[in-house]
Amino acid sequence: LETRYQVPPMGFFGIGLGMVAPTIKDHARPEIKQRYLPAMHRGDLVGCQLFSEPGSGSDLASLQTRAVRDGDEWVINGQKVWTSGAHIARYGILVARTNPDLPKHQGLTYFVIDMDQPGIEIRPIREMTGRSIFNEVFLTDAVVPEENRLDEVGSGWGVALTTLANERTMLGAGSFGSSG
Repeated sequence: LETRYQVPPMGFFGIGLGMVAPTIKDHARPEIKQRYLPAMHRGDLVGCQLFSEPGSGSDLASLQTRAVRDGDEWVINGQKVWTSGAHIARYGILVARTNPDLPKHQGLTYFVIDMDQPGIEIRPIREMTGRSIFNEVFLTDAVVPEENRLDEVGSGWGVALTTLANERTMLGAGSFGSSG
């Protein structure tokens, strides 16, 4: 006899497990992997992807969110939009401009950011159905410790390509599911 199980769609865990976790796995230092990956796989942490910005459309490399190094921390200022699940996420992956003097695909750096800190304001985008799974995220002097930087300073475009490839794989496999 064949046994079938009703397994719920990944929903809010889809972004964390399908995009955030693989990016951390491929680009983070071992201590960052150990901090985030087991908790994400247990379902203790929900992650989100902070990429799209107002006025950028699908041109991710034109982003304007800035990260400025201040000692052992980075101070982040900018706005992200269409961030699925930001209202329930504990951590997000974020690409920000760290060198505005370089061409747009260069001078980008990638971080893991704590979504539950001063300087992060999350506003839901209400759909015509009444639900809100997408959000605007405003970052005003939000802080990321240097240890939460993924890969090298200025290598954010390459890290973002990893995330985008994982997003396409996840969506192509139909594993995103319903989140609300």
